[in-house]
Formats: sequence, structure tokens, C-alpha cells
Amino acid sequence: MICFGTGPEGEFRLPAPVRIRLDRDADAPADGFEGVFPMPKSCGPLTGLTIQNGDGSALFDGIVDEQEQGLSGGTLTLSARSRAALLLDNEAMPQNYVNPSLGTVFDRHVRPYGFARYLGEDKVFSGTLSVSKGMSEWAAAASFCTRFLKTEPRVVNGVFDASGAAPGREIVFGKGGVRFTSGLLRNRNCELYSEVYALDPDGGAYFLAAADSGAETLGVRRRRFLSGGADASAVLKKAEQSAFEAVLDCPGNIAAPPLSPARIAGTETGGSLCVRSARYVLEAQGEHTVITLRRK
Repeated sequence: MICFGTGPEGEFRLPAPVRIRLDRDADAPADGFEGVFPMPKSCGPLTGLTIQNGDGSALFDGIVDEQEQGLSGGTLTLSARSRAALLLDNEAMPQNYVNPSLGTVFDRHVRPYGFARYLGEDKVFSGTLSVSKGMSEWAAAASFCTRFLKTEPRVVNGVFDASGAAPGREIVFGKGGVRFTSGLLRNRNCELYSEVYALDPDGGAYFLAAADSGAETLGVRRRRFLSGGADASAVLKKAEQSAFEAVLDCPGNIAAPPLSPARIAGTETGGSLCVRSARYVLEAQGEHTVITLRRK
């Protein structure tokens, strides 16, 4: 693992870190990084951070949010986020799109922040997309994707991916696959809804739009009323995903991209799983990756 910092003087190689934490989460557009480096003298202000694997492939490319270093050197502490953070931090210009397309939305809300490519269905859709005051660039682009493409976008290796395709390789944990030293299954019934109501756009009254029989079987009695335009089925699916977790602590640096299909060998989990998040930690005691799985 090789780390490079970028500042006003250009890019330079940082010393080998004494501690690293790298977080990837399917529900967070930007990856998070925290690291401590031995630094005998001041390196000046840093604006960017890139990390490469031993084979030269990119592991992280982002912006430095916080930097701490003693007046006489010592250690350098960095907090950074991947470049998707630029889309979260910048406010979108309020405007209305008539018959929008992915290419148009990408050019106006994503490309200006250093992204050169996108994936997804690039056709003109009938309808109007409103970008209101206060929406971030990410929210504007994501609004188009969820409404017209029926996908949730993500940034993968510098590419704005609105294709809705998950990483294809299934990751097997346990016997015959990735070893883990500890694991737990967590059921969170408090996340479930038994009934979801939507607002009738014509009559102005609420009606039962979706119900979860599985939640009712568990004795869950919890309902939710949605504002106009919300997808009741999507709300139930999101709740079901949040209601179950499998947390596995794996030795080493495990490549587990969010949304990758996954399974635990020899364990009945009651449905298909995928990677929700992966936290890689390097410290004096060694390195390990905590991986959280959820239902697809």
C-alpha cells in the first residue's frame, strides 16, 4: 500500500502509515479515510490523497478534509473523503429540465468536478426534473437516476455509475471462501414497517399502498404515511434491508465492493445477501476488514 499526498508543490509520496481506517458503504456516496503517518518535519498543507495497492491499482482517491501535525513535526493525521464528496459539498443551480437525459444531467452536475465517464441508459425521458434551491449536485443527479432510471447511483473508481448493476462476483465467507475470525447476525425489527400509506394525488386521501406480511408475522405493527411521489414498495424494501445484518471480522485487506453478492457458507440467513459496508483497519496489531452484509 503506497500513499501519495498532493499540495501546492505537487504530489509526493508519504511515509508508510502507522494507522489507517478506510470505510466504504453502499449508503454513503463518498468513501471515508483516516490515517496517521510518521512525519519528522512539516509537509505543508495537503489538499489531495491517493492510495495505491501493491500492484499499482487505485485503492483511494480523494480530498483532504482535515490535517493535523505538531509544530515540530512528529505525526501527520489526515481525514479525507473520496471525490464523490465534491458532489455532496457543492450546491446545484436551481433549474428545471424538460425531457432530461443522463448525459445532460452528468454534464451539468457531475463532470465539472473531475469525473470523465458515466454508466447507465442514456436516452431522453419524457417528463420534468426539478432541481430546487438547497439540493446538492449529488442530490440532483441522484434524483434523476431514481426517478427515470429506477437506479441508485454510486461512484466506482472515478466513474459515475447509474447502471444499477452490482459487482458480478459473489463473495463466499467461511468454509472454502474468505476466512473470518468472528461473526454475528443481527435482527432489527425496529426498522420494519407493517403498512405503508401513500397520498392519492386526485382525492387527497391516504390509501394502503404496500404491506409487509413478514413484518406482521413477527408481530411488528408499525405504519408510515408517505408524502406525494414516494415509492411505497421501495420504502418497504429499504426497511427490510436495514432490519438484518451479518457482521464478519476478516483478517487482512479484503476486497469487498459494496453491493457485491455474498453468502456465508453453512449458515441459513433467510435470503440473498450483499455487501453493505467494508471497514479496513491497519494498526500496530495488524490489519483486518470488518464487513457488514445485508439483504439484497
